[in-house]
Amino acid sequence: METYITQVMELLSLGKTSDGVNQITVAVSQEDRQAIYEINIDEFTYLGLEMLKPLNGDRIRLSPYSKWDPYRNTFYSSIIRTTEVSRDVQYFACSEAYINEIKRIRNLPPVSVEDRVEEPAQQWTQLLRQFSAHMPKILILSLVTIGLLIVLSITSKGNDDSANTFSGSVGVAMAGEKDDDFEAPMVLTAISEPYKTETSVTAARTNPIVLSHVSDQPDSNHESFEVIDIDKEESFFGLPKEYVALTFDDGPSTLTKQFVDILTEQKVVATFLFVGQKVERNRDAVIYASEHGMAIGNHSWDHSLLPKDTPQNQSESLSKTNSVLESLTHKTVTLFRPPYGAVNNKLVSEVKKLNMKTLLWNRDPEDWNAKKPEDIIRYFHQVEAAGGVYVLHENKNTLEALPAILKHLKEKNLKFVIFK
Repeated sequence: METYITQVMELLSLGKTSDGVNQITVAVSQEDRQAIYEINIDEFTYLGLEMLKPLNGDRIRLSPYSKWDPYRNTFYSSIIRTTEVSRDVQYFACSEAYINEIKRIRNLPPVSVEDRVEEPAQQWTQLLRQFSAHMPKILILSLVTIGLLIVLSITSKGNDDSANTFSGSVGVAMAGEKDDDFEAPMVLTAISEPYKTETSVTAARTNPIVLSHVSDQPDSNHESFEVIDIDKEESFFGLPKEYVALTFDDGPSTLTKQFVDILTEQKVVATFLFVGQKVERNRDAVIYASEHGMAIGNHSWDHSLLPKDTPQNQSESLSKTNSVLESLTHKTVTLFRPPYGAVNNKLVSEVKKLNMKTLLWNRDPEDWNAKKPEDIIRYFHQVEAAGGVYVLHENKNTLEALPAILKHLKEKNLKFVIFK
């Protein structure tokens, strides 16, 4: 039986050294072992990370995976931003040198926690942090103990022996108590402050959806489904728990018709987000998807990182794509999915000017990085399906996984939705 060991890479700092060198600090953890690395990165990767404003109080994990974008001739990687209520994947452009450096530190054996030698000052710092972390529990236990002692003292009318016996038993219980949530704090030194920027890029937030209109759409080709009219003012959302949605990015392609056939055979609808530049080579695929009841949306003209463009270029990318799609479907395109889920205030403004709505997601199986269909199917079985807006891509592994995905989601008795 194979044994899998989870390795976590956490971003601790992003900034510039006193010499102006771009640098990140990364903690690599694996079981009870941990190591911290300071890595110099190039300006291109630094700017890509900086746009995400990663260090604003959230926990940030670095993805070890990367993806080549043939449209922009560059690599992209991602961070996973974890808060108390959400887990968001955000993408950034990076260099091949950055990718190689991340691979290098992944292959280094992390230093055991027990093997680390700490200076006396660090040891005192760690003890203080441990004490501070457990202060609320200590205070509560102390107050409870005092209260019980007073009650017992009154009940026994001053019997000191019983009070002393009770106090002793409480002391043993406190000393032997096991705290499953306790972790030895990590002591870091010389961590630079995050570099500030006015530009922000956000992806796949999970704010509650605003349903301005929901219509039930039964027809002969599909089981009962619903069309959700997204509120134009709400760019980021998650579905109510009784719904689920499948969305497919990066088409049209030679596989689009096969995706549509499987969906139609299973009487399921989905939303396809098409790249304008690809439409000329796959015009029939766009028409086929539309005629079979699938929702069609805009995924930009060339799959570029739009927040880096001017508002004029952003508007042109969306308008050109809308034009080619509408000429084939004869329907107004109102949905927009930003490449990599990256948006900023300028882009949101341009989307609204075109009377369009931004469609993001809250479930990402990273099917573009899957080695085999089973990897994608496993993700669907591991996460809660209710309320999910899944982002998928038109590739062979996803196509092969689709029948099993649909079977799994149907067993959950959720209603499929498309967007407009």
